[in-house]
Amino acid sequence: MQVFKAAVAIALRHPLYLLVYAVGLSLMGVLMAGNLSFGEGDDAPFEAYRTTFSVIDRDDSEISRGLAECLRARGAEVPLDDTEIALQDAVAKGRSECVLIVPEGFGQALIESARAGGETPTIETVYSYSSLEGSLLDQEANEYASLARAWAAMSPDSPPADIAAHAERAMGESAQVDTVQIGGGAGGEQRFVFYLAWGTYTLFASIVVCVGLVMGTLNRTDLHRRNLVSPLSATGHNLQVAAAALVVTAGVWLFTTAVGLVAFAESAAQVSTAGLALMLALSFAFATVPLCTGYLLGQLGVSEMVGNAVGNIAGMAVSFLGGVWVSFDLLDPAVQAIGRFSPAYWYTDALQRAAVLEAPSLDALAPILGDLGVLLLFSAALFSAALVASRLRAQSADAGGNAGAARARG
Repeated sequence: MQVFKAAVAIALRHPLYLLVYAVGLSLMGVLMAGNLSFGEGDDAPFEAYRTTFSVIDRDDSEISRGLAECLRARGAEVPLDDTEIALQDAVAKGRSECVLIVPEGFGQALIESARAGGETPTIETVYSYSSLEGSLLDQEANEYASLARAWAAMSPDSPPADIAAHAERAMGESAQVDTVQIGGGAGGEQRFVFYLAWGTYTLFASIVVCVGLVMGTLNRTDLHRRNLVSPLSATGHNLQVAAAALVVTAGVWLFTTAVGLVAFAESAAQVSTAGLALMLALSFAFATVPLCTGYLLGQLGVSEMVGNAVGNIAGMAVSFLGGVWVSFDLLDPAVQAIGRFSPAYWYTDALQRAAVLEAPSLDALAPILGDLGVLLLFSAALFSAALVASRLRAQSADAGGNAGAARARG
């Protein structure tokens, strides 16, 4: 078992990779899953957001007073003096999210522009560049002005009070709002599901990098030639290397899974025993995909830098296409079609099904086991490609051994 021990030692001699990828990304997954909302407490009816605002009415017309009245239905008005220092302090200190300044003659100018076809007068707004509430109130004020202008144009004889009343009435109209859950369910188990789904990136990056490093080191030409003259057969050597790669994979998977179970024990407890067992089995099955990917990279003889790049980039791409970072239902149909060729799609689909599994009936287990089979097919395809690469490399002129020597003489 000397080769096995040496392979494991190679992985352990690079603890930085394990700390950055396995530990760091796992903790990042905990933070993200812990801070996201998964529908807990969403039974309350929808309520429009209210904020603070101030109106400096230099016009004091029916139109400007109607604007202030409309905005009061959308927030709390903060009285403000019409001075430069007061305006600056209100926004800078956060007393008011948005300050609207109605210029003198605004109401009459708006009516005249509507009936004569001229330009609409503007309302000056002051709010922080980072204030979404201020931007929303700015749009509300412009909408009020547009409605008042439209009514003034359609009713040339209407007095300003009627124009303001119709604009206020139109602004008061609202549609019924229903909340719709996109993607997976909103149960308490979703926090643990998200953590395992996020683990696609954690497992892919950490396992590809660590296994690729072990394989790349053992497949160096000089070391490979020394192993060929040892009494250990090629089959025994490959089996020990494969066992070491599997141990590294199992260690990373066990750590990431344990972190999730500890951090989200309450969430995991809401999953049935059969469902939880299937979720863990699916997680390990997915881990075999980066295991075979790292094994393939090692057989191809890629460098340590390339292995890091492949692990990170492929991990992010696979996670995105699988709907981990953005709900799969919200992706473009063309992206969804591509995403079905990603192992993460089948993994996350099976996770959602297993999370809501109640009774392990044949009908309920069939789609989950089908997704599990697809994951194993991904691993089998990558492993087959690695075996072909290994065979071609063994027959290359610089591989050493009888096959390499025969190729060199040929």
